[in-house]
Amino acid sequence: MNGDMSKRQAAGEQEPLPQRSATDSAPKLWIKLVVSAVLVFHLSAVFIAPLAFAADYSSPLVNAIYGVLRPYIAAMYLDHGYFFFAPNPGPSHLIDYKVEFADGRPPLTGRFPDLQTERPRLRYHRHFMLTESLNNRLRYPLTPPAEPTPPALTATAEEKVLYQANRQADERERASWRMTRRQFEAMRDSYAQHLQALHGGSRVTLTRIEHVLPSPVEVRLTGRRLDDSRSYVVQPEPPRLGDAP
Repeated sequence: MNGDMSKRQAAGEQEPLPQRSATDSAPKLWIKLVVSAVLVFHLSAVFIAPLAFAADYSSPLVNAIYGVLRPYIAAMYLDHGYFFFAPNPGPSHLIDYKVEFADGRPPLTGRFPDLQTERPRLRYHRHFMLTESLNNRLRYPLTPPAEPTPPALTATAEEKVLYQANRQADERERASWRMTRRQFEAMRDSYAQHLQALHGGSRVTLTRIEHVLPSPVEVRLTGRRLDDSRSYVVQPEPPRLGDAP
């Protein structure tokens, strides 16, 4: 055997490499299926978030898909406001804060996002998304939707059936309203707690500010600047969920 190998080497022949079967080199089918399923799931979440936002949650099909994917969308932070980058962006939102100290020091005030202090630009953008996320969790009206008026004693059977249907729809709307209000309060409280711990304060007050963009007509006719002080409007603070009727 060694003699044959020596003869092949002397003749310049290369020893054949061991052959691998196709099943050894090709990825297993179950791996392909798992990777494909993960990609489809993630891409579905990427597309359904802006679709639900654009449809204003009015499509039953979009709502059903969004409801299933919502935990993943929130965890991956895929539900940010796409309309800000549209050709006609809406108002932006900021937060003014005031930190008070128990030892008598003068209060510390500030605002975020702040382009002057939050650098690089990505850090400013992160703060901007914090304020926008908080604003997106606040649903109007600031108080729970009113319950439908009960039918009169002389109401027909059809009117009573319609009232029951309206009542069920109202209960779903109130449950959704309370869920988003709880999210809003949890986010707002977490911002205040972070600022209190960061600066060692005893109390933190947050004020939400809406920065309204002037129209092209206002800019052209009056020369109004984007940072005009009149463009910053203080937003009313909603009552806490426990205080809401």
